Amino acid sequence: MLLRERYWAQRILGQGGFGRTFLAVDEDKPSKPFCVIKQLLPQAQGTENIAKAETLFAQEAEQLEQLGHHPQIPELLAYFTDNGQQYLVQEFVDGATLAQELAENGVFSEQQIRELLIDLLGILDFVHSKNVIHRDVKPDNIIRRSSNQKLVLVDFGAAKVLQQVQRTVTGTIIGAAEYCAPEQAMGKAKFASDLYSLGVTCLHLLTRMSPFDLYDSNEMEWVWRDFLSGNSISDELGQILDHLIQQASNKRARSAQDVLQLLQPARTGAHPSQISQTILSEPETQQSLVQSQPSQIPARYQRLATLLKAGDWRSADAATAKQMLVVANRTEEGWLNPE
Repeated sequence: MLLRERYWAQRILGQGGFGRTFLAVDEDKPSKPFCVIKQLLPQAQGTENIAKAETLFAQEAEQLEQLGHHPQIPELLAYFTDNGQQYLVQEFVDGATLAQELAENGVFSEQQIRELLIDLLGILDFVHSKNVIHRDVKPDNIIRRSSNQKLVLVDFGAAKVLQQVQRTVTGTIIGAAEYCAPEQAMGKAKFASDLYSLGVTCLHLLTRMSPFDLYDSNEMEWVWRDFLSGNSISDELGQILDHLIQQASNKRARSAQDVLQLLQPARTGAHPSQISQTILSEPETQQSLVQSQPSQIPARYQRLATLLKAGDWRSADAATAKQMLVVANRTEEGWLNPE
């Protein structure tokens, strides 16, 4: 399939109830880079269902265009209709999803979860600043880019622009049920709904269990610690995760930036007690976080510190090389020059 005499579809990457996704080549560019073509092909019957599918498809293109170019969000390249069918072309992200990483490498460690949170919270902070709610944060929609190991948030097909007049209006119920915040399940998604989904994503990566199994509906409480199976998680991180997955949205953090400050108090110059008081509403949660002393090592270097402490010099050497490229902003090139 050749679209607009430019985008050459190579193979199908996936197919679902709303359409197909192709790996394609952009023939107009000298380097012939890969890109992704999304074709709207709704399987749902009925005029209303098809119209809704078309609306969501157009909405994804609008969200990607509104978000502009962000290194951790796929760039929109084109959106058009060809022979009566809608197509969306976006940047191809070469890498594995966190769901694939979990299947191949097993449960995530505390350090991996901290790094994940810092990366994803930064993306969500940007997305929310544009008044957009993603509404479908889950392991399948987070890809680790092979070239620089940075996480990329994909699939904005469920995303929604939150207008001032919509804040109390019931909207479409959308998103994966396992990761969906209670208020979102009632059609009233808000920024805190994405934070909830991110917290639940972390629980799944820590335990490899379905989020449904990590919540005791009889006692109406999360029991994720019962499924850690020896995976050591500090009280400090545990309290942060507990805060993200509060059932009541007004008991969660107010913004992604607030949680980032809690994870990186050393960078903000604020004392942990000051941060916890601005973010948390429950006194017992505040107290436990105040008593926890955060590591003085920046999160991005903690894996390297662990490798050095363990005497794993080969892995430490590789990790050092990667961090040098990040600091010098040369991850795309993969090498340093004298300057």
